Amino acid sequence: MQKIISGSFENKSQMLENEGVLKQVLQAQNLSYVINIDEKSYPVQKISILKSKIPVREPTTRGGVYFTDVEAYKIKATTDLSIKNEIPKLMLGPNTDFKPILLKTSLKIDGAEHLVIMTTHLTNAVNTKDAVELNLIVDKLDLQ
Repeated sequence: MQKIISGSFENKSQMLENEGVLKQVLQAQNLSYVINIDEKSYPVQKISILKSKIPVREPTTRGGVYFTDVEAYKIKATTDLSIKNEIPKLMLGPNTDFKPILLKTSLKIDGAEHLVIMTTHLTNAVNTKDAVELNLIVDKLDLQ
Protein backbone atom coordinates (compact mmCIF):
# COMPACT_ATOMS: atom_id res chain seq x y z
CA MET A 1 0.00 0.00 0.00
CA GLN A 2 1.47 3.32 -1.03
CA LYS A 3 0.48 6.74 0.14
CA ILE A 4 1.39 9.91 -1.72
CA ILE A 5 0.81 13.32 -0.23
CA SER A 6 1.39 16.62 -1.95
CA GLY A 7 1.83 20.08 -0.52
CA SER A 8 2.22 23.54 -1.95
CA PHE A 9 3.17 27.01 -0.87
CA GLU A 10 2.17 30.42 -2.15
CA ASN A 11 5.83 31.49 -2.33
CA LYS A 12 7.06 30.15 -5.66
CA SER A 13 10.84 29.90 -5.58
CA GLN A 14 13.05 28.17 -8.11
CA MET A 15 11.15 25.27 -9.65
CA LEU A 16 12.57 21.79 -10.02
CA GLU A 17 13.13 21.00 -13.69
CA ASN A 18 10.26 18.74 -14.84
CA GLU A 19 8.27 19.69 -11.74
CA GLY A 20 5.08 19.22 -13.78
CA VAL A 21 5.97 15.54 -14.22
CA LEU A 22 6.53 15.21 -10.48
CA LYS A 23 3.09 16.72 -9.88
CA GLN A 24 1.63 14.04 -12.18
CA VAL A 25 3.46 11.39 -10.14
CA LEU A 26 1.86 12.86 -7.00
CA GLN A 27 -1.60 12.54 -8.53
CA ALA A 28 -1.12 9.02 -9.93
CA GLN A 29 -2.34 6.03 -7.95
CA ASN A 30 -0.73 2.62 -7.39
CA LEU A 31 2.67 3.35 -8.89
CA SER A 32 5.49 0.92 -8.14
CA TYR A 33 8.86 2.38 -7.16
CA VAL A 34 12.37 0.94 -7.12
CA ILE A 35 15.46 2.41 -5.45
CA ASN A 36 18.67 2.00 -7.46
CA ILE A 37 22.10 2.40 -5.90
CA ASP A 38 24.97 1.55 -8.22
CA GLU A 39 23.81 -1.65 -9.91
CA LYS A 40 21.60 -2.83 -7.03
CA SER A 41 17.81 -2.48 -6.87
CA TYR A 42 15.59 -2.32 -3.79
CA PRO A 43 11.78 -2.42 -4.03
CA VAL A 44 9.92 0.38 -2.24
CA GLN A 45 7.22 -0.94 0.08
CA LYS A 46 5.70 2.41 1.05
CA ILE A 47 6.27 5.97 -0.14
CA SER A 48 5.13 9.50 0.57
CA ILE A 49 6.16 12.60 -1.38
CA LEU A 50 5.68 16.09 0.01
CA LYS A 51 6.76 19.55 -1.09
CA SER A 52 7.75 21.53 1.96
CA LYS A 53 10.04 24.22 3.27
CA ILE A 54 13.46 23.20 4.47
CA PRO A 55 15.52 24.89 7.19
CA VAL A 56 17.59 27.27 5.06
CA ARG A 57 16.88 30.97 4.71
CA GLU A 58 18.09 31.24 1.12
CA PRO A 59 19.15 28.89 -1.67
CA THR A 60 22.58 27.48 -0.88
CA THR A 61 25.08 24.72 -1.61
CA ARG A 62 25.05 22.23 1.27
CA GLY A 63 28.40 20.83 2.27
CA GLY A 64 29.80 21.81 -1.13
CA VAL A 65 28.06 18.74 -2.49
CA TYR A 66 24.50 19.53 -3.46
CA PHE A 67 22.35 22.59 -4.00
CA THR A 68 19.20 23.18 -1.98
CA ASP A 69 16.46 25.73 -2.30
CA VAL A 70 14.17 26.98 0.48
CA GLU A 71 11.51 24.49 -0.67
CA ALA A 72 12.09 20.92 -1.76
CA TYR A 73 10.28 17.72 -2.56
CA LYS A 74 10.87 15.34 0.33
CA ILE A 75 10.33 11.60 0.06
CA LYS A 76 9.87 9.00 2.77
CA ALA A 77 10.50 5.60 1.23
CA THR A 78 10.34 2.34 3.14
CA THR A 79 12.28 -0.64 1.84
CA ASP A 80 13.53 -3.96 3.21
CA LEU A 81 16.61 -4.42 5.38
CA SER A 82 18.84 -5.48 2.47
CA ILE A 83 19.67 -1.79 1.84
CA LYS A 84 21.15 -1.36 5.34
CA ASN A 85 24.78 -1.93 4.29
CA GLU A 86 24.54 0.80 1.62
CA ILE A 87 23.47 3.58 4.01
CA PRO A 88 26.96 4.62 5.24
CA LYS A 89 27.98 5.30 1.61
CA LEU A 90 24.90 7.42 0.98
CA MET A 91 24.93 10.01 3.76
CA LEU A 92 26.91 13.17 4.22
CA GLY A 93 28.79 13.36 7.46
CA PRO A 94 32.00 11.42 7.65
CA ASN A 95 31.80 11.08 3.84
CA THR A 96 32.87 14.03 1.74
CA ASP A 97 31.53 12.27 -1.32
CA PHE A 98 28.27 10.38 -1.37
CA LYS A 99 26.30 8.46 -3.94
CA PRO A 100 23.01 9.70 -5.33
CA ILE A 101 19.99 7.48 -4.87
CA LEU A 102 17.84 6.92 -7.95
CA LEU A 103 14.14 6.40 -7.36
CA LYS A 104 12.39 5.02 -10.46
CA THR A 105 8.77 4.56 -11.46
CA SER A 106 6.72 4.32 -14.65
CA LEU A 107 4.06 6.89 -15.49
CA LYS A 108 1.60 7.08 -18.37
CA ILE A 109 1.68 10.54 -19.98
CA ASP A 110 -0.50 11.29 -23.00
CA GLY A 111 -1.11 7.58 -23.53
CA ALA A 112 2.58 6.61 -23.57
CA GLU A 113 4.50 4.88 -20.79
CA HIS A 114 7.53 6.84 -19.53
CA LEU A 115 10.26 6.03 -17.04
CA VAL A 116 10.52 8.69 -14.32
CA ILE A 117 13.91 8.84 -12.59
CA MET A 118 14.27 10.99 -9.48
CA THR A 119 17.85 11.67 -8.40
CA THR A 120 17.79 12.12 -4.64
CA HIS A 121 20.10 12.38 -1.66
CA LEU A 122 19.64 10.82 1.75
CA THR A 123 19.05 13.11 4.72
CA ASN A 124 18.15 10.49 7.32
CA ALA A 125 17.55 6.75 7.68
CA VAL A 126 15.58 4.95 10.38
CA ASN A 127 15.98 1.20 10.89
CA THR A 128 13.21 -0.92 12.37
CA LYS A 129 13.27 -4.67 12.88
CA ASP A 130 11.47 -5.22 9.55
CA ALA A 131 12.39 -2.30 7.28
CA VAL A 132 14.44 0.83 6.66
CA GLU A 133 12.76 4.21 6.21
CA LEU A 134 14.78 6.59 4.04
CA ASN A 135 14.21 10.32 4.11
CA LEU A 136 15.25 11.75 0.76
CA ILE A 137 15.27 15.12 -1.00
CA VAL A 138 14.71 15.25 -4.77
CA ASP A 139 17.60 16.97 -6.57
CA LYS A 140 16.62 16.25 -10.16
CA LEU A 141 13.91 14.53 -12.18
CA ASP A 142 14.43 12.94 -15.61
CA LEU A 143 11.77 11.63 -17.96
CA GLN A 144 12.60 8.92 -20.51
